[in-house]
Amino acid sequence: MANRRDIEAMRTYKRDASPHHFNLEIKSYSSLSTTLAKKYESNAFEAGGHKWRLSLYPNQMINGHRYISLYLATAKSGVRSLRSMSSGISCQRSIRSQYHRISGDGEVYATFRLFVFDQKQQKYFTVEDGAGNLSLFDSVTTEVGFAKFLPRDTFEHPSEGYLLNDCCTFGAEVFVNTDKRTSYRESLSPVHYSIRPQSIFCYDLVKFSSQFGLEHLCPNLISFGERKWQLCVYPKGYGQDKDISLSLYLRSADDLYTLPSVYVEFNLRVVDRAFNLHHIKRTGKHWFLSSDNTFGWSDFMPLRTLNDPSKGFLRDDILSVEVQMLVKHGS
Repeated sequence: MANRRDIEAMRTYKRDASPHHFNLEIKSYSSLSTTLAKKYESNAFEAGGHKWRLSLYPNQMINGHRYISLYLATAKSGVRSLRSMSSGISCQRSIRSQYHRISGDGEVYATFRLFVFDQKQQKYFTVEDGAGNLSLFDSVTTEVGFAKFLPRDTFEHPSEGYLLNDCCTFGAEVFVNTDKRTSYRESLSPVHYSIRPQSIFCYDLVKFSSQFGLEHLCPNLISFGERKWQLCVYPKGYGQDKDISLSLYLRSADDLYTLPSVYVEFNLRVVDRAFNLHHIKRTGKHWFLSSDNTFGWSDFMPLRTLNDPSKGFLRDDILSVEVQMLVKHGS
């Protein structure tokens, strides 16, 4: 997870002018709550010769009260390294990628303002550092902003005008030593894809018992909703289920350090090749972020079941896996 710094002293006001550098239009805010999103990362935008993004936390609990938290974050491409994450539900785990930290000469000092649009007054509610301090973004701190940007009750109340017809708009202005005022815009819309034959992607892993190592990333990428995905297979299991279960994951093949977060629902299925009776299927629902780009199951199916001749999963030593993409939210 990115290291965050909260600005305690907030100066707030409303203004007519729209944000200079970035607008994030959310046309289906309920999609964040119904999919239990803890965080949404926007697309990358440029200001002052550096790349940034907005980090929105729609349901932060602080001292017994719920807030909309909004942060300015650095947008840096990085090398992803997989590690297992513990979970209260053993069958659902994410493998989270680690941020590539900014090098020592990558320190950036900036002042910034964050916004949300009041659709009734046609003004922008503006929040900035009340002390007027420069904020440091470096290898330690990659997100700076306001944990108490707005109480969630205030944000969601129709009379306030921030959230109307399930739509809202956030924004950002960033000022560093060299400021290039390029305006970017992003729209997060509800996008649903019906189940179609082309949404099912089949993989036949030939000579599975002898040709596949501890980890296999299927080279044929899945295209769905203008995004790319990849099936990850651990023939001997991953993490605490190593040598116990077959582990299967879906991984984003896009650079999520510059692209916005995306939510997908999908099925992974191991096919009974011999009898067409014993298929094993799991359904995943996940927000894919730069820090959380892979989701699946370390205990997808026991190895003893996989290797049982009476089940038919490895007929002719071929493992057949299907990926079915169901729903996508986000850009």
